[in-house]
Amino acid sequence: MSSHISASAPAAIEATGISKQFSGVHALQDVSIRIESGTCHAIVGANGAGKSTLMKVLAGLYTPDEGRVTVADQPLDGGTAAAKAAGIALVHQELSLCPDLTVAENICVGTIPTKRGLVDRTAMRAIAAQLCARLGVDIDPNALVGQLPTTLQQFVEIAKALRADPRILILDEPTASLTTEETDRLLALLKTLREQGVTIVYISHRLREIFELCSRATVLRDGRLVEHLDLTDCTTDRLVESMVGQTLLDLEHREREDKSTAFGEVVLSAENLWAPGVFGTSLHVRAGEVLGLGGLMGSGRSELVRAILGLEPRTRGSVTLTYDGHTHKIRSYRSAVRHGVAFVPEDRRTEGVLLARSVRENLALPSLRALSRLGQLRTKKLHAMATGIAGEVNLRPANTATTVQLLSGGNQQKIAFGRWLPTNPRLFVLDEPTAGVDVGAKAEIHELVRALTAQGTAVIVVSSDLEELLSLSDRIAVLRDGTVAGELSAAEADQQTIVRLGTHHDTPHAHKEAAHV
Repeated sequence: MSSHISASAPAAIEATGISKQFSGVHALQDVSIRIESGTCHAIVGANGAGKSTLMKVLAGLYTPDEGRVTVADQPLDGGTAAAKAAGIALVHQELSLCPDLTVAENICVGTIPTKRGLVDRTAMRAIAAQLCARLGVDIDPNALVGQLPTTLQQFVEIAKALRADPRILILDEPTASLTTEETDRLLALLKTLREQGVTIVYISHRLREIFELCSRATVLRDGRLVEHLDLTDCTTDRLVESMVGQTLLDLEHREREDKSTAFGEVVLSAENLWAPGVFGTSLHVRAGEVLGLGGLMGSGRSELVRAILGLEPRTRGSVTLTYDGHTHKIRSYRSAVRHGVAFVPEDRRTEGVLLARSVRENLALPSLRALSRLGQLRTKKLHAMATGIAGEVNLRPANTATTVQLLSGGNQQKIAFGRWLPTNPRLFVLDEPTAGVDVGAKAEIHELVRALTAQGTAVIVVSSDLEELLSLSDRIAVLRDGTVAGELSAAEADQQTIVRLGTHHDTPHAHKEAAHV
């Protein structure tokens, strides 16, 4: 393994000495990379390493402060127009779709087919249907994108990139919101594209995908190049150590320490809930317990937690929160927050953080009343609190004046999580808490969850990552068709049993009524 990539094959795209700053903070410093034509090349590193910034430089979205990019030995000058002309397409980590347009309109935007000077909507729908079929998903071309679940929006984003028939396809965390089956389908398509001569640049924190798809990897850390690796003779532990400076074994051992099985009183009681996508479901969670919610896409996991929190209207059922000898009815999200509930939503960019605001403003949101006096925000107190939270969640960089949209997805997730810590929540609900987060940050978030439970906080975790569910949960409720198909203790849970409960209606496994969860 070497820090120098062989020049035996022609380069599809090459970057030399790339540096980029935002508000005086170095996102990239003197990074060089050579990606051979017709290969799959991984860009890996911890959150904040500069991966997404480098991808945007390669795609012409950012102009580097120093250095240059060449495509087939020709300088890439002229921004996104030049990149598009060079056959470069980027699938963003942050969805770049228009929620009020249809699937077909989003896929064809910028390349809308016409007939006699008018938009040819029939052709547009046919193009969208063909591309979705190529991805193996059944999506109505006439559906409004904003009404689709996040998973299907991700497929629309990929179809939009494929519409350009790219020679170089850059994918930034394309599987963060996908199930294992959907991920395998996408990987199979990418392998086919590679065989057809398409050059693929791939970012993912799921290391299995990296090794399955890619032949080489470039490792970044804190905006600098660490090394180039040949993945044919590289181990997972070797790659993780290069990314974060610790072995995978060390990270896993640290995150599992001090796991407690002694739980307190029932904090959350949700009884016979009926809501959109939820059908007569009941859940109980105790103080100091992590309840994991598993199931396939569309099983009702996110719908259930949103109904519990009052974010979706309930037609039947009740939710109560009990602590310190008092029981509070949760009828709305406002009452949930008032009575000690914290929530990190699945889509952090639209619901979890305010992208155009600073880190400290985001961290202050749930605590504005405590930070104010006579209607005026106490600036010194705000700065002290924000600095403390940034240190607690290991935000990098720790500058709380930075605008959130300039941070990596993992750091944005830490902000969405960390801002609730000063409120001392009694119930913490996390929907896909580590989607798009590197292995180091994932272990850190798991540590934070365990610290909460050690203080007696009840936690609900929704996750498509079965390893995460098994690692974090003291008990797992598996949903199917909007209700609990069965529950598993930590001792009896494994990936096969979770999948079996989530897919079969006549599961022979001991399966408990939802009311007894």
